Formats: sequence, structure tokens, C-alpha cells
Amino acid sequence: MDEDGVKSLVNVLDLENPDLWKWLSGQEQPPDAISTNSVFSAVREKVMNNLGKHAAPETRAAAGSLGPWVRGWDDFKKAQDGPIAGNQ
Repeated sequence: MDEDGVKSLVNVLDLENPDLWKWLSGQEQPPDAISTNSVFSAVREKVMNNLGKHAAPETRAAAGSLGPWVRGWDDFKKAQDGPIAGNQ
């Protein structure tokens, strides 16, 4: 990867996970600055291909859905008295 590719990768890695997942999975449209990022585009293509091959449509949030950013994940359970890891 050249220097521009590395900068593009760093920009993608700095994004917030809930937003990034919604953009990568097609639940929401990313901002123009993100959608034109070559690394983001490559990762989104891979994610969409994998979702199409391995995830039943009924397990995926529809475009524009404001549902959970990862099906079944509950961030609120990560409170002080919550589990250390996993979705328990």
C-alpha cells in the first residue's frame, strides 16, 4: 500500500464503529468524504459480498433502519456490573 493508501486506511480506522458498520453494511449512506475513500470502498465491497453469501436477509437490518448496529449486541450491558466480554 502506498502512502495515500495508508492515510486512507488510517481515516477508516478512526471512524466510530456503529457509524462505520452501518455504512459498510448498507444500513445508511456514508458521507461523501467517506464514500470516496478507496480503502472504505474496498472494505464495503468485501462486507457486502460476505453478507450476500453468508447472512440470511432476515438477519440483516434494512437500509435506513435505526435498529442495533450489530444484531443482538447490547452495549448497555457493558456497565460496571455487566459481563466482561461477549454478548451475555
